[in-house]
Amino acid sequence: MSRAGTLGRTLLAVPLLLVLLVLLVPSAGRADGTTGRAVPALGRGLLTLADLPAGYAPWKPEYRPYSTSTSPECAAVLDELEFSRPRYRGVDYAFAGFAAKGAFGPWVVENLRRYPTAVVADHDLDRVLRVLPRCSSFSLAYRGERPAVSVVRVTPIRMAALGDRSRAMWITVNVNGEWAYGEVLVLARVRATLMVLSQLAFRPPKAAAAQAVAARAVTRLRAAKV
Repeated sequence: MSRAGTLGRTLLAVPLLLVLLVLLVPSAGRADGTTGRAVPALGRGLLTLADLPAGYAPWKPEYRPYSTSTSPECAAVLDELEFSRPRYRGVDYAFAGFAAKGAFGPWVVENLRRYPTAVVADHDLDRVLRVLPRCSSFSLAYRGERPAVSVVRVTPIRMAALGDRSRAMWITVNVNGEWAYGEVLVLARVRATLMVLSQLAFRPPKAAAAQAVAARAVTRLRAAKV
């Protein structure tokens, strides 16, 4: 989901390092950064409507580029996690999104990234986790027809362990100082696949409910054996 204004549109051994440098660079291709492999088989590991409470429907957020940020590295990492922008050579991608009926959510967005090996997946997760602690508060400015300034705050939270390795974050976004929404962001590795699960709403989800959705997502991913 875009962190702009409206929710509606919303190192180890040297040989391994050399592999990472080759694999984890943005793919050449379309200027919007959406090249890379979207693999149908990986989609078997995604959440479905059957995994969610009644009242959800398929949904896809729209990406609105920001103009400037007080922390370009934080903005880039969250774009990468939530929108797979950019995509990387040698990594497979799959996406699912759902919105509850009504104007106020909640919304559930899941991105899967399958790496060549679990070791490579862990290295990329380590890279992300080195950045997120520096993202306690930063802003994004949007220009154009709908100018806005969003203040983004990222805070680690505790959740029960998921998959082979996991971390969880609580993200709040305050738009123009007028309204705000929150997001539970869960990163979980299952074998060589990284799950990025976002649960967004105007009201903080109950911890047990957020944990249940994340656990179902990991169970489905593990069962798919993709």
